[in-house]
Amino acid sequence: MNIHFEQKKQQLGIREIWGSTQQTISSVCFDSRNVMNNSSFVCITGEQFDGHTFIDSAIENGAVVVTGENKSILKEASETYRDVTFILVEDARVFMAQLSILFNERIHEKLITVGITGTNGKTTVAAYVRSLMNLCDVKSGSIGTTGMISSTGNLNMKQSTPTTPEAPDLHHIFKQFVENGDQLAAMEVTSVGIEQKRTAGIDFDVAIHTNLSPEHLEFHHTFENYKQAKLKLFKQAKKAVVNIDDEGMGKEIVELFAGPLLTYSMNEESGADVIATDLKQVANGTSFTISVHEKRYSVITPFYGSYNIANLLSAICTGLHIGIPLEKMLYVLPEMTGPEGRFEIIHKQKRKIILDYAHTPVALQNLVTEVKKLPYSRLIVLVMGIGIRDKEKMPKMAETIENQADEIVVSVDHPGYNDPSEIVGHVMRGFKNPDAPNIHSELTRHDAVIKALSLSEENDIVLLTSGCINGAQIVKGEKIPHSDKDIIADFFRSKKVSKSGRMFASSKIRWAPPKKRNVL
Repeated sequence: MNIHFEQKKQQLGIREIWGSTQQTISSVCFDSRNVMNNSSFVCITGEQFDGHTFIDSAIENGAVVVTGENKSILKEASETYRDVTFILVEDARVFMAQLSILFNERIHEKLITVGITGTNGKTTVAAYVRSLMNLCDVKSGSIGTTGMISSTGNLNMKQSTPTTPEAPDLHHIFKQFVENGDQLAAMEVTSVGIEQKRTAGIDFDVAIHTNLSPEHLEFHHTFENYKQAKLKLFKQAKKAVVNIDDEGMGKEIVELFAGPLLTYSMNEESGADVIATDLKQVANGTSFTISVHEKRYSVITPFYGSYNIANLLSAICTGLHIGIPLEKMLYVLPEMTGPEGRFEIIHKQKRKIILDYAHTPVALQNLVTEVKKLPYSRLIVLVMGIGIRDKEKMPKMAETIENQADEIVVSVDHPGYNDPSEIVGHVMRGFKNPDAPNIHSELTRHDAVIKALSLSEENDIVLLTSGCINGAQIVKGEKIPHSDKDIIADFFRSKKVSKSGRMFASSKIRWAPPKKRNVL
């Protein structure tokens, strides 16, 4: 695409240009390793790296435009590389987002864009919106922690971030959705993604708020900063869906948002637009009464947990916002599917193994409350400290689960650059009695999953919380492949069960970490 940067100065936030003001570019990149002939390379400054230090590498790989915020470095480089355009901008991330929009010819405007924010439930809501809309004949895709999923299946591309993609990738995904015939894109929008301008320039058709509790304080430093980041999504949205039960910022959004807004609630006295009451667990899910503008309907869904019914209400509100008849949505509810690894039940040798991404104290408490409604003899729970998240919540995970399970296993997800034993120590500090015989610890998730399974007997529930991001553990900047399901399958293949239900080894499991590979 040919772009005249002088003409786009205001839109792109350009302060100064050295070299040609017009270039034909083939891609927008922020990683020099992905640069190809005629790429535009944007120097992003992060916690670990400064993109300005990779200018030479980017040009060697074919970059014809280099953009950044460091004037002296850019000006000096422009004297060496006379054929390259160097651009000084006010904000490199805003520039990258706006250039990605230009490069993809505003492709996002051909989709109904649904942005989902909240501490817990984003992945589930994205999956529910995608599933419900597809069942209602609106071809839809989703973007988030579980990957990029079109109405035709998973997209084959690596994610640049765990949840909300960087702008060049995001708009490339939108383009693939449109090429696949999709009409709607539901995406998780994290507070970090908002602050890093990954969604800058997008006016979301619908913004959804699920709930708010402390999280990502390693990035935002204070809870107020975290909340203000979340609120920014609703400044770039045309319509809103809000959980009015959320004390974190539900009412604040209702007061501040000026556009069309729908609220949802699990409380009949809330006055919300959409309300769920009379929840009952049935054989394969939950039955409940849904009230929409004071009209009541009895429905059945294949989902467990009151928090998941609340998540479902947000998807129904989204459908109402874009004009789908309520009766059409209610008719297809029993056919809906949820995301992988969210209250996902695996049956093995008369045991229930439940996978759920709960990784905050609030989510863990909600999950355990719902799990206890199922029949079981003993409850074994795996809780994690997450190395790439704030340490303040780690002991709170222990406080939440103590005295709520028969056996507790503590371990580490995504140690990053941290010592796993230190992370386990942070979690253990939250127990009043860390030396209790039913509290165990392991230094890898692999070993912790095996420990939890080994503690189980017939009719027990093994609850594996937290979990991997995109099928990998993040260790020292690398993504090491990991699958709880593979570990579970291997474990039960290698075990025999006695008449009492106890397991003993028929052959010892041998495991070694997979070879590391360089992945962004």
